[in-house]
Amino acid sequence: MHNPKDIKNFSEKSVEPLRFDVSGNLIRKFGRESISNKNVAILELIKNSYDAKSAKIEIDFSSVNTKEGMIAVSDNGDGMDYSDLKNKWMRIANPFKSKKLKNGDRAFIGEKGIGRLSAESLAKSATLFSLPKGKDTGYKVIFDWDKYQEENALVNDVDNPTFEFNKKKADQGIRLEMKNLNHDWNTQESQESLLVDINLINSINKPVRDFKVITKFEPSLATVPKIKKEFLEKAVYSLKTKLTGGSLIRYEFLSINGKKKEGNLQATRKLKCGDAVFELYFFYKSPKYFEQATGKKMATTESKEINKTLEHYSGIKLYRDNFRVKPYGDPNSDWIGLDIAAHNNSMLPRNDALIGMVHISKSKNPAIVDTTTREGVIYTDEFQDLIAFVLVSIQKVFSDLRSEFESHKTKARKNKTKKSNKPIPVNVPGSGVKIAVTTPTVLVEIGGKYPENFYNQLQDEINVCYDHNHPNAAFFLCRKMVENLVFNILEKKFPSQINLWYDQKYKIRHKFSILIKNLYDERSNFGKPNVKTYIEKFNTEVGLFRKEANTKAHNVFEYLGDKKELNKFKIKDLVQLLVKIHDNI
Repeated sequence: MHNPKDIKNFSEKSVEPLRFDVSGNLIRKFGRESISNKNVAILELIKNSYDAKSAKIEIDFSSVNTKEGMIAVSDNGDGMDYSDLKNKWMRIANPFKSKKLKNGDRAFIGEKGIGRLSAESLAKSATLFSLPKGKDTGYKVIFDWDKYQEENALVNDVDNPTFEFNKKKADQGIRLEMKNLNHDWNTQESQESLLVDINLINSINKPVRDFKVITKFEPSLATVPKIKKEFLEKAVYSLKTKLTGGSLIRYEFLSINGKKKEGNLQATRKLKCGDAVFELYFFYKSPKYFEQATGKKMATTESKEINKTLEHYSGIKLYRDNFRVKPYGDPNSDWIGLDIAAHNNSMLPRNDALIGMVHISKSKNPAIVDTTTREGVIYTDEFQDLIAFVLVSIQKVFSDLRSEFESHKTKARKNKTKKSNKPIPVNVPGSGVKIAVTTPTVLVEIGGKYPENFYNQLQDEINVCYDHNHPNAAFFLCRKMVENLVFNILEKKFPSQINLWYDQKYKIRHKFSILIKNLYDERSNFGKPNVKTYIEKFNTEVGLFRKEANTKAHNVFEYLGDKKELNKFKIKDLVQLLVKIHDNI
């Protein structure tokens, strides 16, 4: 081949310019292969109707159980004239929705310009009827999606038969009829799932004015209750946090008893996600626990309502400009890593006991954008910082204030412990003789206060196991206590540096050994010299405990024969050091 530098010496003449051709297969790539979740496809059509200034959209599934199954989506928006159909609807990835809005216009929810291909993901054929506002002519376009799959078919070469018809000027909107359906909508599960998603398309406490979604199923389902703003008032605790300027977090915490706490947190680094708002509403599903926390009785009917509603609507949802971004907050979508954290800290809420909303917008969070499939957002540093903001809100505001509001539980437990440590007269049946129960021996007992209430119960369990000479059970519980204390220290001191205490890739907290290493490596960043000394002492003394705890946790043949063997691990000293470190942060 000639040297490219010599090309300039070649003689040349102009030929027909080359243009990119787009294979007809692209329609399916952007349709059913991209939008695999049928609910997301329906929600995209709803968003398109909202962008068309519709006040009402009807989705008719009444014929899905027939041989000629059909889904019809109708709205009363502005409709499209022939020019709009040709230059906007038929132009894939058209950026017209990104243009600046006029005063009073709705913010466009759609942004990728491919939402219309949701129709291809739902059915093999579709017919579009358009009634443009204020015009006396309407249009009908027929789509046979299989034509785009024919051999050598190009998108621009496939004809979609188009017709015009007379209409009344007052008639306006769009009707999309989809036939030869790709999905089964006839099951109870399918219909319930879609109704829940539609009910959650807007934030519960921020309903969109002048926009209503009506679904028609046959038979109609009455098993999915609509959730209203008033339901949130049944929450035992509610939290609202607002991130501004990337570092200031303002919070407001309320209890059902009327107690209120307000304040500010300062992040240790600037979060890149942009301004955001997080709301959390926590419910006790059990009347017993509700009464323990509030001192109030919960009626059986109210308990049933709370449990039924949470069954459908629990979890933390993500909303952009008040329209939901799936799948965040779906069942089994623990995108915050909350259930794992709650497993180790009883003051943290679980997803199935809360309703949460994270609010962002295109204008304030431009770097958090949907994937092309509209099933989630691109996992950028900005999105990870948004997760960090929510985690800090829950772990450093909700957890601490809930613990403070329920301090009576700690006091009750301490009072109970004090009484049990005194000699108690016990009747021995049949003898008429009274004996005294001696004070139980303890393995763990600290001078001070634990970071969370659940440690008090854990301490009680450790000491019961120790007193009854169950050394292995006591040892494993001690490992849980020490590991959790290290975790709590790191998340309290470095709330924004999630990588120090949480593995974001696998959505799980770091292993015990990694937590200990990170604590030691960061000892100089704790500020107070005595804390650094505590950490260095802990690091020296924890070695044997960590090694033996790991060995015995993974090998059934490794076990302790007597509780006296626990003394060599200096567990009480380790726990006391960690409590001191936590207190001095």
